Amino acid sequence: MTEPILLFLDINGVIDVEEDGKTPEQISKHETGYPVPGAKEFLQVIDSCPWIHPMWISSWGLQSHVWNNWSKTRFWPVAYSLKETEKNQAIKLFPNASDKYLAVRWHSRDWQHRIVWIEDGFWLSMGVGSSMGAAVKWAEPNSTVQLIDTVPTIQQHRKGYKKGIRRWNIELICDALDIQENREILLNQIKPPISDLTDILSENIIPHMEKNQKMISNQINASTAHSLELLDQQVILSNNDTKKLENPTSFISKIRNLFKFHNRT
Repeated sequence: MTEPILLFLDINGVIDVEEDGKTPEQISKHETGYPVPGAKEFLQVIDSCPWIHPMWISSWGLQSHVWNNWSKTRFWPVAYSLKETEKNQAIKLFPNASDKYLAVRWHSRDWQHRIVWIEDGFWLSMGVGSSMGAAVKWAEPNSTVQLIDTVPTIQQHRKGYKKGIRRWNIELICDALDIQENREILLNQIKPPISDLTDILSENIIPHMEKNQKMISNQINASTAHSLELLDQQVILSNNDTKKLENPTSFISKIRNLFKFHNRT
């Protein structure tokens, strides 16, 4: 049996990412958003897994439920922000926590199983006293807590990887949530963007082509050099033959003189 998982899921920067040139989609009657490819299927898969207990942890607050309506899933509990009475109690229990981190600690205070928190910008918010920095420090020694950052690193960004749930992190997310049967559904829906395809070309196909071109060029150069060497040898032989026959008249004269000398004797 799969171990229960308490999932804290952010919206902006995770399943909702505004991009240049992308047309907003109507999420509800009064709300628009920029769902990443496969966002609807992702929410539906989570909702269908009985071992996953999802909670919204987003600045959308109670409006997070419009994403449940949009994806035709059940309404999930909203973890953020805390009600005033909850916040006061939470601060007493976790005086060094704040903001989203405080909400996560409060809602997971009695949870005895695994916790997965999917958020954008864990590694970008590592400053002293930051809520996310405190969350990272809390999770590092805790084997039951896994934080997943949907912001690509500088190296990944240079490769064209984009923020949000994408091809580059969906396998990690599926593993963290023990999603096995529906993995292919997500992989088929979360298509690699053009930048990812460009990256694949630049990292794999183009260098391979360049390597082949270099090999072919070397082969051509070697073949050309060999041909030139043969041509030089032919020229030398031809010159030698020419030298041997360069005075045929003198050769014939010697034969004639030989016969003349023979007749005289």
